[in-house]
Amino acid sequence: MLTPPPHLSPSSLSTFEQCPLKFKYNKIDLIPDTSGIEAVMGNFVHDVLESLYKLEPQDRTKASARDLAREVFYGQYEERVVSLLHTDAAVKKLRWQAWFCIDNLWKVEDPTKIYPIGLESELNHKLGGVVLKGFIDRYTDSNDNGLVISDYKTGKTPRTAWLSDKFEQLRIYAAIMQETQILPVSTLELIYLKDGVKFTEKVTQESLTTTVVRIQNIKSSIDSRCETGLFEAQKSRLCDWCSYKKICPEWNK
Repeated sequence: MLTPPPHLSPSSLSTFEQCPLKFKYNKIDLIPDTSGIEAVMGNFVHDVLESLYKLEPQDRTKASARDLAREVFYGQYEERVVSLLHTDAAVKKLRWQAWFCIDNLWKVEDPTKIYPIGLESELNHKLGGVVLKGFIDRYTDSNDNGLVISDYKTGKTPRTAWLSDKFEQLRIYAAIMQETQILPVSTLELIYLKDGVKFTEKVTQESLTTTVVRIQNIKSSIDSRCETGLFEAQKSRLCDWCSYKKICPEWNK
């Protein structure tokens, strides 16, 4: 019998739905998931924007963002990026791609008019009996007596039909914050920086209830597989980006 992980996150819930075996490798066997360069760039952009929104509103300019990007890169990311990309040209290209994402923030909002209550806020809470952990990129107080949860994305903007799945992570955060904050969550925002577009969703009690039920069902499925030890592989196009492909039995028969 295998021991389930002590807590779950929105990303690990999605990983289990994507491929139970990948979930086992990462969360139960604790085999490191080698982050691709796209994930590193995403973390870099997130750290720059966190630093930007810690400045006083009037100081949140593009010039300040450039200075912060340079400071964060050389202070936290240079060695890791160089080890992954190896050439000066590739490193320069990644830095330009990251800057385009940061620069596009001004296409979707005016940073001088955003007043965050929380930045990169950690959540650690039991929801529907399931222990969950995660980080909210940003949340603010709106004018309609509710909180707005915002999430930055540096990847490709999804098709409209796939947006609901992308909002699920934020629904989990909203459900937790409904129980832990004075104000309820009114709105969710997905900010796709690569293309400079923002999508919003109004929070409803029905959507939050559905999310909690989904979490409970996934946790039950994980526990059942831990009892049997059988976590099946689920092949899909996402396998091409999976760091466990080399050890997966579906690809090494």
